[in-house]
Amino acid sequence: MSFLHTGDQNCAQYSKCGRTSDLYRVGNRDEKMSCSLKQKFIACNLLVLFFILLFYLLQPQDAKISYISNIAIGPLIPLQDDKTLIIAPYYDPRESSLIRILAIVHHTVNNFFCLFYCKQFGYVHVTAEIDIVQDGFGFPYETANLLCKIPPDCDFNYISVYTNRTKSLSKIPVFEISKDPVGPFSANFTVCISAFYGKYDNALQMIQAIEMYKLLGASRVTIYNTSCGDNVDKVLRHYIQEGVVDVIPWPIDTYLKTSKKWKYVEGLDSEIGYYGQIASLNDCMYRNMFKSEYVLLNDIDEIIIPVKYWDWSTLMRNLQKRYPYVNVFIFENQIFLSSEQSSGLNLWNHIPGDNILQHLYREPINNMTRTAPKMIMNPRKVIHTSIHSVIKAKGYSAFFLRRDATVFHCKSTRNKNILEKDWIKDDFILRYKRSLVPKVNDVVQKLFSKD
Repeated sequence: MSFLHTGDQNCAQYSKCGRTSDLYRVGNRDEKMSCSLKQKFIACNLLVLFFILLFYLLQPQDAKISYISNIAIGPLIPLQDDKTLIIAPYYDPRESSLIRILAIVHHTVNNFFCLFYCKQFGYVHVTAEIDIVQDGFGFPYETANLLCKIPPDCDFNYISVYTNRTKSLSKIPVFEISKDPVGPFSANFTVCISAFYGKYDNALQMIQAIEMYKLLGASRVTIYNTSCGDNVDKVLRHYIQEGVVDVIPWPIDTYLKTSKKWKYVEGLDSEIGYYGQIASLNDCMYRNMFKSEYVLLNDIDEIIIPVKYWDWSTLMRNLQKRYPYVNVFIFENQIFLSSEQSSGLNLWNHIPGDNILQHLYREPINNMTRTAPKMIMNPRKVIHTSIHSVIKAKGYSAFFLRRDATVFHCKSTRNKNILEKDWIKDDFILRYKRSLVPKVNDVVQKLFSKD
């Protein structure tokens, strides 16, 4: 049965087909009854729609957040309190199911709330526990973990965070949550580097470092970039296209007064140390927690190089066999310098930057270098990390001397208290020369051709 509404006939003009048309031949009374029923039906529908609209209008303002159009693209999303930068939220199933929101917060902020959108029963507010990474070195802004327990039976994909000083909950940022599975890993080793700043433009050393990481076993290099020069930008684009490098924009100096110093001293006009290095390293660890078997934390001028073995896989297989309860492997930092005697190894004069193959002399070990080691870690066992050691973790950390591996730290500046005659000739980097040079040549010719 089909019908069309005309508006000027007896409520409706029905098609004359079969028994339907016969019904309307019995008289005017039946036609009026049919019209009355239809009008009541329309009135009931309008009443239901009215109550639905009224229910929606009476909902709290925060329940009207659009989880489609209001999704934040980070990291470093400022909250309305002007004292908090949200880096990213991560699902953390290790102890109890919770969302760990990494943030940079002013030390005076002490209240945070999470807003879950549960598919079954709507919005749920949860008070966040503030877990400060206790290595802020005295600066006003600190790295924090905002811990939000997932409501029971809540099936969610989005979360928001706000403080009690937020003026409008309808404008708070919304973050999408990805629940990464625990393996299989897409990378054996991931190198975390933070952070390029000051128009960093040491292109040659960067190419050499990344090629060395690949030779040693890295599948991925994650770099936090505040600012870099044109040459380094060209190199980054090459390795991004190759699929080796992930670049995380890190515009922290847009929001905070940053410092090149690692420790706050009275009168220093800075709000956070070393471009938020603690925050970026923790983010890199969580970002790769379920993607990479191991994570390395070091700077671009540092390479953890095995001494007994050729690559990281062999090194870690042997160390894990000897120390099965160790989850964080800390390696001695040794500073390597170049001298005039090694100038003959400069194969790429036209490329800006340092050549690591010329760094064949190391400074004698002293207390200063021993305080700046770097790490290979199992990220699933670490809760908080600092630059040279972990702060909170499961299992044990172990410090390893040079006989197993060392941090090959290339520096152009020299310690004035150590004379050149006291430097120690140490050219073990040349073990990799035959493999490294052709790989660096390929990249240099592609990006910095002399033609």
